[in-house]
Amino acid sequence: MTDSHQLLAVSFFYPPNPAIGGRRVAKFVRYLPEYGWEATVLTAQTHSPHPDPAEKAWVVATPWWSLRGAGSSDPGHHRTGRDARPSLRERMEGGGALARAAYRALRHVAPLSTVRMPDATLGWIPYAVAEGTKLLEQRRFAAIFSSFGPPSSHIVAARLQARSGLPWIADYRDLWSANHWDRRIRPFSWIESRLERRVLKRAAGFTTVGPDWARRLESLHGRPAEVVYNGFDPSDYPDPSLDPGDRGRFILTYVGSMYWPGQDPEPLFAALSRLEARAGRKLDAARFQLRFLGTACARVDELASRHGVAHRTQRLPQVTYRESLGRQRASTALLFLGWNDPREGFLTAKLFEYLGAGRPILGVGPSGGTVSELMAECGQEVLTSDPGVISDRLDRWIDEFLQTGTLASGGIAAPAQRFTRQAQTATLAKLLDRLTSSPPAP
Repeated sequence: MTDSHQLLAVSFFYPPNPAIGGRRVAKFVRYLPEYGWEATVLTAQTHSPHPDPAEKAWVVATPWWSLRGAGSSDPGHHRTGRDARPSLRERMEGGGALARAAYRALRHVAPLSTVRMPDATLGWIPYAVAEGTKLLEQRRFAAIFSSFGPPSSHIVAARLQARSGLPWIADYRDLWSANHWDRRIRPFSWIESRLERRVLKRAAGFTTVGPDWARRLESLHGRPAEVVYNGFDPSDYPDPSLDPGDRGRFILTYVGSMYWPGQDPEPLFAALSRLEARAGRKLDAARFQLRFLGTACARVDELASRHGVAHRTQRLPQVTYRESLGRQRASTALLFLGWNDPREGFLTAKLFEYLGAGRPILGVGPSGGTVSELMAECGQEVLTSDPGVISDRLDRWIDEFLQTGTLASGGIAAPAQRFTRQAQTATLAKLLDRLTSSPPAP
């Protein structure tokens, strides 16, 4: 591999940090060598040991300090012994009454976030810039890549680009100032959009996870944005294995977080209530169970009780990523919750995981939009928020299950093959090739 094909990848989240944000970058790093690129990853230290010591040669993890302090709930929060400085919260709350009041006001007006400002990981920036500068001096990189969020990843990359003049691709796993779930009031949102444009003004290209978000980025920054979907990796999925007690049971599974009120499962519970009233014995025969795996949302319990289906609903603790993929493959069907406003174009990574599991997907949410289009392309039934339609689908599936013991599935549909991580990395590599073969912009 020549020096001209070395990439400096900046991402606060990266394995072994379990946050889903690091998985996208890790897959790019894994498959880029197949397309003539090798990456050195600049990331933040995590408390977990690295799973593969050999990878440390190309993963540089720096210390950092969190504005949220030692009690932080940030995924991967860590402060090392070399960095025992108190956080902003500890310093302000340990100060006088005025400092404490100022901190409470700041948290109320602009809560700390990993997708908006003030960014809870801003304490990573000085360490990452210093280490990144050393890397630029030691190696001949051809380009810089950064993955958002948090904003600090793009801020670090912007400073490294200014020092090196290298072409820089800014990737958006989530939107920044136009974020769909972390809303801010208009004056702050307007100021933040100005800040975002300023930070990204020297980016040579943009990538994001779906076409609607690409159009938003193009409108904000006035430059083209490339769609590089999250995708799935077939090699991640273990063989499905059912617990003995689950044999002969119809299991509808939802995996991971639920963002209420952005995602609303109530149409499903209303549909189950209808089905219970007209086909309760059929549900009993199928031993139907709705499972929420690692979903910390009390609304699930509330809705299950209100609609009289608590006895068919189960919430299970969070498991490892690989185990969750195995449970997806072992499920009879998978539950997907769309965003309440399909115009947001929110293409969650969960949808691609489900496609990779090769099981039928029950899509609950407003019809239309990019999600429904993608599901239809891959042979799945589109989103609906009509309890009558949902109950009819479930009724049909349960009949099939009672007759055959499973639901027909051809595995990963042929159209879904374009959403593998390997295929999506090829798209990124083509953009890197194009930007590095052109003369740098003034």
